[in-house]
Amino acid sequence: MSTIPTDADRRTARAGAGWNAAVGAVVNPSRRRGGTLRLASSADVDSLDPARTYYVWVWLLQRLLNRTLMAYPTEAGPEGLTPVPDLAEAPGEVSADGLTWTYRLRPDVRYENGRKVRAADIRHAVQRVFAQDVLPGGPTYLIPLLDDPARPYPGPYRDPDGLPAVHTPDDRTIVFRLRSPFPDFDHLMAQPCTAPVPQWADTGARYGEAPLCSGPYRVAEYRAGSRLRLERNPHWDPATDPIRPALPDRVELTIGMGVDELDDRLIAGEFDINLEGRGLQHAAQRRVLADPLLRANTDNPETNFLQYISIQPQIPPFNDIHVRRAIQFAADRVALQEARGGPITGGDITTVLFPPRLAAHQDLDLYPAGPDLRGDLDAARAELARAGLPDGFSAVIGTQRGKFRLVADALAESVARVGIRLSVMELDVATYFSQGVGSPATIRDRSLGLVVTDWGADFPTEYGFLTPLVHGEQIKPAGGNWNLAELDDPTINTLIDSTLTCSDPHQRVELWRKVERRVLELAVFLPLVHDKTLHYRNPWVTNVYVHPAFGLYDVQAMGVDS
Repeated sequence: MSTIPTDADRRTARAGAGWNAAVGAVVNPSRRRGGTLRLASSADVDSLDPARTYYVWVWLLQRLLNRTLMAYPTEAGPEGLTPVPDLAEAPGEVSADGLTWTYRLRPDVRYENGRKVRAADIRHAVQRVFAQDVLPGGPTYLIPLLDDPARPYPGPYRDPDGLPAVHTPDDRTIVFRLRSPFPDFDHLMAQPCTAPVPQWADTGARYGEAPLCSGPYRVAEYRAGSRLRLERNPHWDPATDPIRPALPDRVELTIGMGVDELDDRLIAGEFDINLEGRGLQHAAQRRVLADPLLRANTDNPETNFLQYISIQPQIPPFNDIHVRRAIQFAADRVALQEARGGPITGGDITTVLFPPRLAAHQDLDLYPAGPDLRGDLDAARAELARAGLPDGFSAVIGTQRGKFRLVADALAESVARVGIRLSVMELDVATYFSQGVGSPATIRDRSLGLVVTDWGADFPTEYGFLTPLVHGEQIKPAGGNWNLAELDDPTINTLIDSTLTCSDPHQRVELWRKVERRVLELAVFLPLVHDKTLHYRNPWVTNVYVHPAFGLYDVQAMGVDS
C-alpha cells in the first residue's frame, strides 16, 4: 500500500512532467501494477447506478467499474474522441437505411461474481433507461430513438415483456431498431447507461447501493458523503478488455471535504488526484502558480465545458424576453471570468455555445458588452424600459459553493448597476444537478430566475453537446433535467431533428449554426467562458493524461509509483 510521500518526494519531478504535460500526451507512462490510488472529491457521486449518473467525473469512475458495448480508448490525442469496441467485438454494424445497429459481444466476459455477461443483460440495462419514474438522473437519448410514441414503453418494472426495438437472438448478439437514423449511435453505446445489468440482479432504485460490476474493479465499501473503496474484480480478464490497464490493487475515494481543504491536502500529498475535476480554487491557484516546482505538476486544458448562466423563462419576470436581454447586456464579462479564476484558470470569454473544437463553432455576439467587456448598461436599461421595469426588479439566482458562488456574486454585482437586485441561494452540492437546479419543481418552488451551471458534451459531437440543453424532448420533469430553461421551441426541435438525416457534413454544420443562433436569440443562455481548469497531479501518479472526450484526467488509466 502506498504511503504519503515526503515534501522531498513531492518536489522530485519525473521525466516528462511539466506545465500542461498531460494535455495531448501521457505523463509518467508505466505498466507497474499494485498500490492504492487515492482520490478525493468535495461532492458525492450522483449515483453508482450506471443508468442514473450524469456527472462527467462519475462517468470516468464508471470506467473502472463497468464495461459498455463501446468505450472511448485510453488515448491522449484526437484518437480518444472516437469510441472503440469494449464488450463488443467490433463497432455497430449498421443497415443501409441507418435504422438497424447490430453488435456481437466478446465471449467469456464475467461479472464480479463469476457469471457471464449476456446480451440480454445489456437489453435490460437499456430498458431501465425508460423507467424515468424509478431511475431519473441519467441521459435519455435512447428513449426517442427506440420508443414507439403510439405505445410508450414504461420500463421493465411496469412492462416485463420488454422493449420491442431491442432484441437478442442469442447470448452474444444484440440488435437495435431505431425510429430514425442516428449516425452517433456508437457514442451512445459508450455511455454508462448501457453497462450490463442482469434482470436477476436489478433492485430498481436501490441498485446503486450495490451494483454488480463487469469492469476490473468492484465496490468494496461505499459510505454516502464520506468514502468509496474499490477492490479488484477477481473475474475480470485483461485478455477480453482492450481499454483498461487496471494498475492499482485498490482505489480509495474520500468524499465531502471543503474545496479549499481538498486543495491543501492534495498539494500536501495526502491524495493523488482530485477525481471531481473542479480544479484548484483561487487560494491554491495563487500558491501553485507562484512556485515553479508545484506549477510543473499542473495542467490547464480546455475542458470542453461551457460555463454559463441559465435564465429561466418559466419564472417571472424572465418570461419577458426584454428582461432576459437586460441581463445579457448588463453582465460584466471580465468580472465573471475573474470569478472563474481569470484568463489562465477561468477559461476564455465567449458569447457562443459550441466549443472551438467543434466544426459548427462560429463568431456571434448578439449582446455586445461594450469595448471593455464590462457591460452595455444603456442597452440593459433600454430593455428594462421595454419590459415596463425601468427601476429594475428583485429575483433569486441559484448556485452552489465554490466557483459557482463567486460567479453568482459577480453577476449580482453586475446587474445591480441597472437596478436588478439578486438574492443568492446556495443549493446542496451533491444533488445540485439531479434534484436541485435539475428539477423543474425545485426551480419553481424556489423561484430560481437564474441558475449558475456548466455543461460538457455527453459525447464529442454537436448533437451530443447541444441537444440535451435545448431540445424539447430532453425536458425531464422528475429530475436530472439539463434543459434548464425548458425550451420546447418548434424551430429548434425541427432543426436538430433534420441534422440526423442530413448526409452532407457541411450542410449539417450549417444546420447546427442555425440552431445555436436561434437559441441565443431567445436569450435564455448567458455564456460565460469556455472552461479551462487548473488541475494538479502529484508526481508519483503514473499514466496521467487529460482525456479528450471528457476533458478531465482519465482515472482508469492511472497507476501509482509507490
